[in-house]
Amino acid sequence: MLIASSNYLTSNTNTTMQTILTGTQFQFNCSERGAYTGQISNIEIDGLDHRDYPDYVDAFISNARVDGRLATEEELDQMNDDAQFRYESVEASLY
Repeated sequence: MLIASSNYLTSNTNTTMQTILTGTQFQFNCSERGAYTGQISNIEIDGLDHRDYPDYVDAFISNARVDGRLATEEELDQMNDDAQFRYESVEASLY
């Protein structure tokens, strides 16, 4: 679930798009920690195919930071499962 977002900065490195989202929070539901909200930054998007514009259905978040540390696989899965958050991250990496 996207709670808030602001200030998009984007850079293109090889085939991976990196988006630095400041002030973005995501609500996680972790099997070990329970529910918590994390600050998301340095999102990396892979699977971008511009022939798939405007949907980018194959694009996914391959890496990100949560509260300053690398996101776990479970956190990445949850971010990718949230279609709105994933699509907004893809858009931010493109523009």
